[in-house]
Amino acid sequence: MRGWWFVPCLVPLAGCGLFGDPGELVGEMTVTTTLEENSCGGALGSIPSTSQLEVQLFERSGQLTWSAAQGTFQAEIDEEGNFVFQAYGSQLLRAEVPDGLGGVLAACVVESAEEIRGTLVRRVAPTTEDGGDVDDEATEETVPARVTATDTLQVGVVPGADCRDFIGLGSARFPTLPCRMVLRLEGSEE
Repeated sequence: MRGWWFVPCLVPLAGCGLFGDPGELVGEMTVTTTLEENSCGGALGSIPSTSQLEVQLFERSGQLTWSAAQGTFQAEIDEEGNFVFQAYGSQLLRAEVPDGLGGVLAACVVESAEEIRGTLVRRVAPTTEDGGDVDDEATEETVPARVTATDTLQVGVVPGADCRDFIGLGSARFPTLPCRMVLRLEGSEE
């Protein structure tokens, strides 16, 4: 969704085993993302304080599929609508290089861990007293689906790596490592 080294599963729907029928469409909405924390600075790219995503949510056999133009993920979902998606990745930012003193500067490798933890409040359609669907003339309205989640990304240096030249001031540098970014995700059908 953000940087260039991030989780391999945030890819178009064909990636990460997302082939076939994702299940029943349980929500189609605009999700607002709000940046709550970013100690990673410009190294993750330009992150707006708020943005919007068009999202489709599908459910099948305890699996939630979140599909958006920015990426797709699958997570287990429980009866109450709680879901957690986790992914891990690493990126070589610089290979080993001579240190200018006759030695070698170790490679710079960072690792990322992303967790999207949230709740889907499922759409509720009106029903009749006998449990059947209400006909078109009913006055009771459908309660739309809504979702809230927190997307937390943590980035750190792999043990034994040397990333000093990627830490400090500058638009493409990390102010510090490890660092963390947190986004709040909220959406509702209209």
